[in-house]
Amino acid sequence: MERIGIIDLGSNSIRLIIIDIKENGAHHQIENLKETVRLRSGTDAQGVLTKEGMDSAVEIVSLFVRFCRARKVTHIMAVATAAVRRAPNQKELVDAIWEQTGVTIEVLSSEEEAHLGYIGLVNSVTETAGLMAEIGGGALKLVGFENRLPQNSITLDFGAVSLMETYHLNDLPTSENLDALEKFLDETFAQIPWLPEYPRLMGLGGTCRSLARVYRRHVQYVPDVTHGIIIPTEAVGEIYTMLKGMDLRERHQVPGLEQARADLSVAGIGIIYRLLQAINGSELMVCASSLRDGLFYKYTYPRDPILFNVLTHHTHNLIDYHNLDENHLRRVSNLAVILFDQLASLHGLGSYERRLLLIAGLLHELGVVISVESLEKHTLYTVLNSPLVGLTHRERVLAAFLAASHDGFFQGSLQNYVTHGPIDAHDIDRIKKLAPLLQIAHSLDRSRTGVVTHLQATITAGNCELKVFGNQKRDLEIRDALRQAEAFRKEYGMNLTILQG
Repeated sequence: MERIGIIDLGSNSIRLIIIDIKENGAHHQIENLKETVRLRSGTDAQGVLTKEGMDSAVEIVSLFVRFCRARKVTHIMAVATAAVRRAPNQKELVDAIWEQTGVTIEVLSSEEEAHLGYIGLVNSVTETAGLMAEIGGGALKLVGFENRLPQNSITLDFGAVSLMETYHLNDLPTSENLDALEKFLDETFAQIPWLPEYPRLMGLGGTCRSLARVYRRHVQYVPDVTHGIIIPTEAVGEIYTMLKGMDLRERHQVPGLEQARADLSVAGIGIIYRLLQAINGSELMVCASSLRDGLFYKYTYPRDPILFNVLTHHTHNLIDYHNLDENHLRRVSNLAVILFDQLASLHGLGSYERRLLLIAGLLHELGVVISVESLEKHTLYTVLNSPLVGLTHRERVLAAFLAASHDGFFQGSLQNYVTHGPIDAHDIDRIKKLAPLLQIAHSLDRSRTGVVTHLQATITAGNCELKVFGNQKRDLEIRDALRQAEAFRKEYGMNLTILQG
């Protein structure tokens, strides 16, 4: 087992994540700490770091390094971004941290910082094209990509902290200052000719995550997951309008708004909203990835840090990290898909649902990491809340309820995801149609020995005959699968018979 720590000295905060990497390469983040240390605040026109800011940064980094050693971290990486990069006295800070901790701070160039953010993004979404916007305290990184390859990139010398200070937006802003901010942003974005080529905006950074929390609370959105949430441009505008009409005390009362970011919220969300307008974007996708993820992938896969398939990687990572029975999960998934294909004329579903069934088959026992008691409830929770990136929120909810239904339709709070979430009533019908197929497939590998190798389904008037083939006796599997006959009849209106082939 290897345990790495990544320290990120940003313009607004200093962060530490700790990640375990097992011998099989499976990884899992076990710590995520943050301290607000505004290195950007109080700097002069040349960006000189104040003694107070540097002393605070040294103290926090020292604390994080001691924490890493207490947690038996085997390797520490530490980087600094915009505020340190532009400071003429950056060496003083870097040297002070080295003397106190023995850790070397790598000061990233603007190009390196943007590229690491891009690596983190493309390894956490399945979108192949779009505009990445990473909003820091002192810089805004924009990367336009196509076919998962970066095409255009620029780092702008302002962020949420610097704009807040420049236009005095920390408390109730004046209309003159708001007009000046918006005019500056509009003119800046208009000078970047390639921006409108990427109308799909994906936002990274604390401002975007904070916006997502406010939005979720505002509309009572479920699931309570930040990564991958879609926020319409109109909603971004409404939240921006609401916040810019408040003083700091009122912003502190806004549900979901992080206290430490209340003063930054107008400037940060203003950047997002004017950028959406500049590219004529209809929505923002919030991504929880960061340059820290980019650093992790560069460290783990130095030859090529870009994952070949995002969903496959993260699905297998969950299975491997939790030591689940991968052979059983694959057999169930494959049998379910074979059954789906052979019953196509019966269910009338397509490739979208087939993919969901395959994913649910691989994840249908993820809840055992909590307990085998009430497994369906734990499976629903773990699929909804695990670091399973590569699925839209709609896909995640459907896969979670389907995986939880492997031994009977699990309705739980499903209707709430229709009322306040990303699915609709037709999606419930999809789950109901797919659930019996997953249940039968699970039963056909009940002994976990792979005795059933193939299926043959024949549909006649009022009956579905399923022959199961294999090289060993299959009595246990057939008996268990027949328990699902009633669910099959209820959904498809025909009897199910299962025979040895």
